[in-house]
Amino acid sequence: MKDDVLTFDVRVFSLDTIKRALYRFADKCSFDIQLKDNEITVTFTSKVVDDLPVKIKNEVLDQDLRDTLAKETSNIRTLILANAFSNTGLIQ
Repeated sequence: MKDDVLTFDVRVFSLDTIKRALYRFADKCSFDIQLKDNEITVTFTSKVVDDLPVKIKNEVLDQDLRDTLAKETSNIRTLILANAFSNTGLIQ
């Protein structure tokens, strides 16, 4: 087993996004996260998945996109929920 290291720029990916991505692989390995200056460094060891670094990078991108879409559609989701609840009689 060898340690793998991934480095992410905090100006591109938030710590929350990286944590969400790493959580998806928590059953396969453990992670050490270091934040220094503008870099987040993730060190991990896995004995199960050979291409884990690539999968983690893809998952970070996926989580970042999910976060962006959630922010961009927040107002629309609020309107849809408000409309749904207004038609139920729960809100008067």
